[in-house]
Amino acid sequence: MVATALFAAGLLLTPLALATLLPLLPRRPNYATHPVPTAAGLAFLPIILTALSISLLSGLPLWAPAYLLLAGLVGFADDAMGGKEARGFGGHLRALGRGRVTGGQVKVVGMGGGALVVGVVLYGASLSALAAAFLLAGFANLANLLDVRPGRALKFLGLFVPVLAIGAGEVLAGVAGVLGGAVSLFYFDLRGRIMLGDTGAAVWGATVGCLVVAWGPGWVWWAAGTAVLGLTLVAEFHSISGIIREVGILRRFDQWGRT
Repeated sequence: MVATALFAAGLLLTPLALATLLPLLPRRPNYATHPVPTAAGLAFLPIILTALSISLLSGLPLWAPAYLLLAGLVGFADDAMGGKEARGFGGHLRALGRGRVTGGQVKVVGMGGGALVVGVVLYGASLSALAAAFLLAGFANLANLLDVRPGRALKFLGLFVPVLAIGAGEVLAGVAGVLGGAVSLFYFDLRGRIMLGDTGAAVWGATVGCLVVAWGPGWVWWAAGTAVLGLTLVAEFHSISGIIREVGILRRFDQWGRT
């Protein structure tokens, strides 16, 4: 019941927040070099704060909306700092070696540290805590890797949300508002009217990560962790866009609905 109400609230509140924020959002060239409002994922923050407040008052798990809030704030720091010349973990490490701080470094430290705290809160000092932390931070990073074309991150990760939601238990309420918000922003992202930015990609990926972690240790963790690790490693050496372009079914799904 709470999850349903928050999903509906996300559907309504997120586009209203976006409409309020649009005049304030920076515009940057998208993949087609058209100037588009970016960091539109800031529109998720009101519903995240709502979910956090309701969880606090009702005794629902706090860790999921708290991690989503952290993801949004750290992602926005990355958006605000700009500087996309450092790509992947290797690129950010090389930049650090040159004494330059990038938004990606801030995001790795912030989201990785936050994920580790969540893991320890849930499972104590254990391997399960490390696995949970990897899944949370890994999915946030994966969404960022996918979010280089309109609608791609929402589409590809969204495919798994209905199944993951089945086993999420009470954690579903903490992320349901963002799920509703993602539905309301999908058209605008898909048609290239907005860019979620690192803010939105981090929140969206963290949302899916929370759903995975909510299942608890088991085959879902193994399957999801293997996929995240594999895709992250592939992205270090190859273009995910290039791979999608070469595989017919992935290319058609990726292009579906895009202008």
